[in-house]
Amino acid sequence: MQLLTAVLLGLSTSTAVLGAEYRVGVGKDETTGRKGKGFDPSVIHPIAGDVIAFEFRSGAHSAVQSEFDNPCVYNGGFNSGVFTVADDLHVDAPGLPIVRVTVNSTEPLWFFDEAGGLCHQGAVLAVNPTSQQTDVQFKLNAAQPPKPASYTNSPSHSKTAGGEGPSQAVEDVVTEEGAAVAVRPLGVGVQGEGRLSAGFKICVGLGVAYGFYGLVL
Repeated sequence: MQLLTAVLLGLSTSTAVLGAEYRVGVGKDETTGRKGKGFDPSVIHPIAGDVIAFEFRSGAHSAVQSEFDNPCVYNGGFNSGVFTVADDLHVDAPGLPIVRVTVNSTEPLWFFDEAGGLCHQGAVLAVNPTSQQTDVQFKLNAAQPPKPASYTNSPSHSKTAGGEGPSQAVEDVVTEEGAAVAVRPLGVGVQGEGRLSAGFKICVGLGVAYGFYGLVL
């Protein structure tokens, strides 16, 4: 009985240290729950150890890091690459492509959907906004003309998912300082390290969809 209690306590302790997962739909309208522009939800408040799971909906979409004052311009940090998902898939179909990012700080982070081309219409994500840098002001900033980019080498890797055959994921997702997130074809999930421009390390895993009845690995 004592051994069983010790085992259960050990399991409870190990479970407690696992971070929460924030599932964020990219290309999903948070007001309607349907396919559309932006991120659903568009504001999240993770703590260190939590995971942001970017789940890509129909169309061509990406999750790209930017800055509070320049929301629609890539800042040289995290870039998921472009995911193209079949239009005939349900908005919450199983097996949609997922990129998971582990957060190691509660500092604000800012993202936009570069591939969707709707950043100026509010396709942005605020992570841990503050009273000085609010999510509302971030969206207002996105509606303004962008400032000149300080970083110009934005990766253009693309992946496709959905349809009749298996999805393909090729190339590496390259971030600043030469760090890379490993992405492999045929749905093989690989863990790697990337780097946010603010210096916070991230770990990224890729789940690739196999058509409508796919699995996330």
